[in-house]
Amino acid sequence: MDYSQRTGQTRSPLSDNRGSAHRRGSGSYRTGRPSGGGGNRYRLKSRNIRFRGKGSGLLARFARFSPRQIVMIVLGLVLAILVIFLISSCVRSCKAKTPASSDADVRVAAGISDGLIVDFGPALDQAEALQWIAAHANEYPNEDLPRLALSEPAAIAFVRAYPEASKVGSAFDGSVSRGEVPLLYNWDERWGAVDYDGSALAVTGSGPTVLSMAYMGLTGKTDKTPADLAALATERGLSGGGTHTAAEFFAAAGKELGLDVHQYEPDSDTLVDVLDSGTVVLVEVRADTLTPEAHWVIVATENENGSVRVYDPTSVSVSSRPWDPATIASSSTGMYAVSLSEAENTAGE
Repeated sequence: MDYSQRTGQTRSPLSDNRGSAHRRGSGSYRTGRPSGGGGNRYRLKSRNIRFRGKGSGLLARFARFSPRQIVMIVLGLVLAILVIFLISSCVRSCKAKTPASSDADVRVAAGISDGLIVDFGPALDQAEALQWIAAHANEYPNEDLPRLALSEPAAIAFVRAYPEASKVGSAFDGSVSRGEVPLLYNWDERWGAVDYDGSALAVTGSGPTVLSMAYMGLTGKTDKTPADLAALATERGLSGGGTHTAAEFFAAAGKELGLDVHQYEPDSDTLVDVLDSGTVVLVEVRADTLTPEAHWVIVATENENGSVRVYDPTSVSVSSRPWDPATIASSSTGMYAVSLSEAENTAGE
């Protein structure tokens, strides 16, 4: 049923006011003014449509700057980025210098004191070096050096560095006072890597090292290092044997060094008497006494309580404690008193 039938009314298509006005062309659609054309034609007024998206607004603002201003803005941004980078680098660097952020901190439990972290550092470094030595033990000329690292914690760093170390000795750069025997060790980096008696002086050089200590302490001179005296022993054919240096070497070398050397039978009273006379004593000790290996030590002086000070170039622990003269004498197979020759003593005065 159509509309007329439903309502009983008739509707003309032109009865709609809006439609009739639009069709008759009485005026503009928006303003009511004539469009200037035909009465039945209407023209829409054109307008520029601006889309206000985010991108278009930023670009529009940016386009208002001159090229010079754009360059300055870009340079400013680059400078700001550089400043931020430098500040962050400085912060990381400063943190790395503190014990809490150091490599050692990674190896130690969190939350402990900085002091304990620092104390752990050397031991952990030694452990890492020892691990490296174990993994490369077959790269050493023999097993003496890896064994040295096991027996002497103080020698671990030297043993670790040995494969790349120079095998040429260097000068002693310390100072020595006449009358005071310096404590030297075979594995010192200044001479420990030098070849001596089929291995490194670090494990075979107790003889040259104790004679160097005696020479420096008695004369106050430092021009004869263990490496120098090892070369002299090799030249004279006096390197070798159970202690890697023959006892005859000391008397032979002493003449060139301005020293007098006298042999004594091992005895505690003799040891103390010789020390009281202002001299030092080189002692050849048997294996499994002071240390597992036979070698040479120097008895530097007598302490006030009657004990003696022993400097062992192969052992920090032996050198760090007082000893009963009877223990040293009973461990010895030979004692050699070393003093300044009369000519050298007169020249020194």
